Amino acid sequence: MDKKRQMVFNLNNFLLAFSEVLNSKKVAYIALNLGIKFGFDNKKLADLCSCALIFCLEKNSLKEFDFLDSSHLEDKTFQEIINFSTLICENFNFSKNSINQRVDTLEFVKNNQKNFSKELIENFFEISKNLTFWLDLENESEIVIFIYSNLEDFTKALDFENIFKMTKVFHKLQNPKSNILDSALKVTDFFEFEHKDKQIFLIAVSLQNIGKLYISKDILEKKEPLTLEEKEIIKSYPYYTKKVINSIMGFSDISSLGFKAQERLDGSGIFNLSSKDLSFKDRLIICLIIYSALREKKAYREAFSHKKAIEIMQDMANNNKIDESIVDIFDKILT
Repeated sequence: MDKKRQMVFNLNNFLLAFSEVLNSKKVAYIALNLGIKFGFDNKKLADLCSCALIFCLEKNSLKEFDFLDSSHLEDKTFQEIINFSTLICENFNFSKNSINQRVDTLEFVKNNQKNFSKELIENFFEISKNLTFWLDLENESEIVIFIYSNLEDFTKALDFENIFKMTKVFHKLQNPKSNILDSALKVTDFFEFEHKDKQIFLIAVSLQNIGKLYISKDILEKKEPLTLEEKEIIKSYPYYTKKVINSIMGFSDISSLGFKAQERLDGSGIFNLSSKDLSFKDRLIICLIIYSALREKKAYREAFSHKKAIEIMQDMANNNKIDESIVDIFDKILT
């Protein structure tokens, strides 16, 4: 493995980390149980689990995931299992010790059996006879154990560029109109980052907003002024970003950069980090996020021009919020 161009990567661990924000562990648990019942081989089970964990992504986006066999996406049974598992989890939350919900789930499946193959329905009723199926479904930590114990370890050295392709998918899921990655590319080229540093920086930028997937779109896209409670909810997203990235094996450097999105030099950020705690790359990402946000059209305002965005950032620099030298460079290279 070329450590300057690659890192050891485990897809299941990576996707399980994102399942926290996508709320998809239970979909994967049901799908994996059904896949085992259908007799899928280990590679197909791994792909089934992976696709179930990111079921909300478009099919074209799944092609960016290096490990997945794209032919499985055309497999009728494979797709039916994911659709069925998704439907179940969209209608039931499987709260702990809810006997009534188990009964309601079985009744729901009976009422919808015409929409799925006879074999799938029979297999579901078969696995649902096992009490541990329901108990595990009510306990996410048990789901994680089940997933790891039933899948082979598909780990390999992966190029940073391929990892970046995958993280970009989640970035666009949160904000499909964002241009921050284009700006980040210009910045890394301007400062002539070495290959590894550049890729880690770009991956960190692509993940810095992943915690926003925890927050309701009703709040994120609200046109009216936010309430105090809503402001506090939005302010929490770097905490969830840190939680997600920290759970990915080998992402410690990326996590260190990615979660500081809302920090300020004067210590007024979410984690109260100050100038002495923020590296040059941290400061770059902070400024990139601010610039990108100002240049984007929001539900409550139009996009600011480059000139106005720089003026706002210069005012922030004058108040010891961000690095003035970086603002001056942005004025020259981001137009």
